[in-house]
Amino acid sequence: GKSTLFRMVAGTEKPDSGEIKLGAAVKFAFVEQSCENLDDSKTVWEAVSDGLDNIVIGNYEINSRAYVSRFNFKGSDQQKNVGDLSGGERGRLHLANTLKQKHKKKKKKK
Repeated sequence: GKSTLFRMVAGTEKPDSGEIKLGAAVKFAFVEQSCENLDDSKTVWEAVSDGLDNIVIGNYEINSRAYVSRFNFKGSDQQKNVGDLSGGERGRLHLANTLKQKHKKKKKKK
């Protein structure tokens, strides 16, 4: 259904027939229903920040704890182990990582 369609648009799954074409200006990102790629041994903060005090989102450098708090992980919630999170919390964490990746600067090819 819908998840299959999104995977086809994202290019992670091929249609049985026909083809999917996106416009040149389309920038696509989505959060998978599965959060399997999260490391259960890390804390919420470590999973997003890789242990850095500041992270780069697009053209901006932001305090990593402030960024994590924007996804409703405040105070001691940032020290929770990923393996102990509820499904909703895992979803928010996955979203934080997805948006962080989407906004990373792309290096210009020489």
